Amino acid sequence: MSRLPQVVAVSASAVSFTAVCAACADRDSAEGYSGSTFAGRLDPDLDGGTFLCRRGHPIRVERVAGSASAEVAA
Repeated sequence: MSRLPQVVAVSASAVSFTAVCAACADRDSAEGYSGSTFAGRLDPDLDGGTFLCRRGHPIRVERVAGSASAEVAA
């Protein structure tokens, strides 16, 4: 079963973030758990990167250019 890639947008000034892994959230809700969040750090000189959640699902994190008040989206 193929899933769409997960992309999380962070503000231009963000250095650290906490996000929800959609694949884990689906699995957790089906099994009655709630451990689908993960945290990471994106250095200021990087525009994006790929992170792995605790279960190894890849999540692309990208900076929203020019908007310091951008909301985190999954």
